[in-house]
Amino acid sequence: MSEVGERLLWAAARTLRPLVRRLLAAGVPFGRLERALREVFVEVAEAEFALSGRRQTDSRVALLTGINRKEVRRLRSAERPAGPKSFSMNQATALISRWLTDTQTVDRRGRARPLPYQSERGSSFMKLARKITADLAPRVLLDELVRTGAVELRDDLVVLKGEAYVPQPETAEKLQILAEDPPELIETILHNIFNADEDLLLQRKVYYDNLGSAAAKRIRTELRREGERFLRRTNRLLARYDRDRNPKAAGGERLYAGLGVYVFESMANVDPPAKAPPPRKSRRSKEQNT
Repeated sequence: MSEVGERLLWAAARTLRPLVRRLLAAGVPFGRLERALREVFVEVAEAEFALSGRRQTDSRVALLTGINRKEVRRLRSAERPAGPKSFSMNQATALISRWLTDTQTVDRRGRARPLPYQSERGSSFMKLARKITADLAPRVLLDELVRTGAVELRDDLVVLKGEAYVPQPETAEKLQILAEDPPELIETILHNIFNADEDLLLQRKVYYDNLGSAAAKRIRTELRREGERFLRRTNRLLARYDRDRNPKAAGGERLYAGLGVYVFESMANVDPPAKAPPPRKSRRSKEQNT
């Protein structure tokens, strides 16, 4: 294995550390994760490492992954299980984002206007919901947003209470975020590592390692306030380029892009700082030192 491969493996193990902690707490044994990883290796090899103009074979997938051909054949022929069923966050998130950026649904200060559920003239929650999706009835979206506290009903109006959709209180539903957000961050970091000659994607963080725990609550509050202000501005910026909202926006292939903000904290002695393994010495250098 190359040195790059070894360091990727080390980084992958570090990335999995908090997940392993939760898996063990949930009673999930190593074998279950191993089976899931085998499926991922076969799926990625099949979809992304085929030779140009040639059909991907069991033998080539076995060669790429190191998984025996019999197991590869079984995994490729098996029906792929669907992910956990839950309310789709995408529609709810998109609805709130559009509510906060459409000129008809915000006031002069950029605050979301209360909307009637249904109205023949002017904006309404039903019209807003139908701009987002035709798959879910507006009432379904409204019930979910009310249930999670994102909106509330006041007389005949729907009032936006928050600027984000947060599924609650079901932990299983929140885990959908875990399947979506970390892969995006990892893709950004890998892009910046392996594409140094191309345009780098924004990847920045600030941190201090000697903060007093007595200030933790105040720090969380202030970071949340600053992060939400920043995201509001970012939301308005991206909305200008969204072709669903702005017919005059730039053309080209359909692109998915965004910017995320998160807060992290831990006691200084919980997880030791990640230190990469020392570079592997080549056989030649070992021979020279003997």
